[in-house]
Amino acid sequence: MKKNLLFIPLFWAVSVAAQKDSTAVPAVDPTVRTEAMPTKIAEFPDGHQAFVKEILKYFHTSALVKADIMKAKAVATFIVDTDGSMVDIKIESYEYKMVKDEFLRTLKMIKTKWIPAENNGKKIRSLMRQPLTFSLQ
Repeated sequence: MKKNLLFIPLFWAVSVAAQKDSTAVPAVDPTVRTEAMPTKIAEFPDGHQAFVKEILKYFHTSALVKADIMKAKAVATFIVDTDGSMVDIKIESYEYKMVKDEFLRTLKMIKTKWIPAENNGKKIRSLMRQPLTFSLQ
């Protein structure tokens, strides 16, 4: 338990630095309907740092440490729907399946609604990308 508590501040510090490049990107998957580039991008309540804190709240590293996975990267995409919910959550790239599964589980645990993107005052769906990078050494 003490070992995990030592990793949490290190993981948080690395994650915060790595997470600040989350951006809205135009839709790539033709089966997922999103609007054109928004005039106002989707925002997590209280900002991106609050979203990172939510990720850290649910992300568990103990199984990764036991599997000797001390560094990893993954990138998730999801849609922020017009009601602010995160839908169609996918991991588009990852180094370890365990990290992919944990990141996906973590994102699905977040129930806080986003402030949806807007295009000329109308709420629209938008595609978001969230990288994860950590080092537990």
